[in-house]
Amino acid sequence: MITAVLLLLSTCCLSWIILGDLKYRKIGHGAVAVIVLINVFIVYWYKLPIDRALFQAGLVLLAGFILFWLGVCGAGDVKLLAAISLAVSDYWWPWMLLLTATLGGIVALGLLLASGLGKPEWRAMGVPYALAIAPSGWLAIWLTLISAT
Repeated sequence: MITAVLLLLSTCCLSWIILGDLKYRKIGHGAVAVIVLINVFIVYWYKLPIDRALFQAGLVLLAGFILFWLGVCGAGDVKLLAAISLAVSDYWWPWMLLLTATLGGIVALGLLLASGLGKPEWRAMGVPYALAIAPSGWLAIWLTLISAT
């Protein structure tokens, strides 16, 4: 029962984040904070290794800071990926990153095609990478919860 509630909360919050990123190209602090709270509860409730969770999130923040500094990605994308990384087991984490990169490439390609078809303002707004991060993260969290129970 608790797994279903946590997944429902995650789904609602991640959907809200996707919609905001699509509309404004911003990922709000409040929504990321809710994801962090949900994921900290997941780590506690399912007794996931906190050291690995913090290592993964810290690694994402470090790499993300460098990528943000180089202008490759947005700070909101980094925050979201780090928050999601808290509740993903070390087994599913690399798969989540691979799926995120794959979906992100598809989103970026779609924006390039759309800008070539007469919507250049879409490309100028940036890539709504939450569209790739959120579903990948949700799936990885779900797989982590399923394998933890």
